[in-house]
Amino acid sequence: MPFTVTNAPARATAPIWVLGNLQSNGHQGHNLLAYKLGQRGAKLAGWRDTRYQRILANVLRRLPAYRKLNPRTTYNLYRANSLTRQSPGHVGLLHIIWGDYLIDRLAHPERCVVTLHQPFETWSDAVWAQIGRCAGILCMAQREADEIQRRHPAVPAEFIAHGIDIDFWKPLPTPPKKQICAVGRYMRNIDMMLRVARVLLREHADLSFRWLANPDFKLSPEMSQALPQERFEVLRNLSPVELHRLYAESWLFCMPYDNVTASNAIVESMASGTPVVTTRVGGMPSYSGRDAITMVGNNDDVAMIAAVNRSLESLSQRNAQADRAREYAVNNFNWPVVSAAHEAFYARVLQACARA
Repeated sequence: MPFTVTNAPARATAPIWVLGNLQSNGHQGHNLLAYKLGQRGAKLAGWRDTRYQRILANVLRRLPAYRKLNPRTTYNLYRANSLTRQSPGHVGLLHIIWGDYLIDRLAHPERCVVTLHQPFETWSDAVWAQIGRCAGILCMAQREADEIQRRHPAVPAEFIAHGIDIDFWKPLPTPPKKQICAVGRYMRNIDMMLRVARVLLREHADLSFRWLANPDFKLSPEMSQALPQERFEVLRNLSPVELHRLYAESWLFCMPYDNVTASNAIVESMASGTPVVTTRVGGMPSYSGRDAITMVGNNDDVAMIAAVNRSLESLSQRNAQADRAREYAVNNFNWPVVSAAHEAFYARVLQACARA
């Protein structure tokens, strides 16, 4: 079933409606963008717990990825720009924050700004066709925006970084522990992580390694057997407060990836003042800044072990890495910066729509 958006004429003052998930907490995830933009504008009155929200949820639940939606609490609609005075029923542009599951089902993509989170290698021909019809595309890494511009130069496409609450994800005043943390499993190179962990734990008797795995991720018998036997811990189900402490008290974050656009774990670590050692894959360079994180080649165990050892051997070097990571997060991932970048993109897209 197509997800239909009113094909209303664009005007310079047309409102921007932002469709996003309702957060269970106020500190994690790209879903917070809708809330942050709503704070700068105005939430659509009467939307939550109304029949309009239930209708939208029922439409979305026809799609495989959304079959378990709670129609009362899952989605909210926000107005991004507070300067407009249009009727609530008028849609200038609709920004769909999680567009990967919906873009190929949009009946009027020319009225939609869509954020795509997945690497472009995963995009189907149907997605590419819809990208060419959309009012604008936002990407979570620069290389995805570059690829869209190469294939569809007329479509406004831009990279805007993942936002982060820098007042929650922040350094601790206490010295770091001789502990390495790793978080997540999606698109991670877990085999490389385990190889590197085994060597580091063998070389450093005072070092521990803690990996936070997804609650639903089941270790295979082969992977369970490959886990280091001492000073290696698999964690699950940490609260945001516990996760922040894991980052902030660790000497560094070390997790290799096979591909990536944006990663919560990367931006949360950086904002927490935790040095990051990872792999140079996909969109990772979009978050590296000027030596804000350390990147090595994928499956280059020797380079990754050497990078970690340099940090472990010098507290001053570790702290310098932590300061660079924190500074880059504050300057580039802070929600006010990210929200303002979205509003500037909306203005650019509305101008393009008006010219068209």
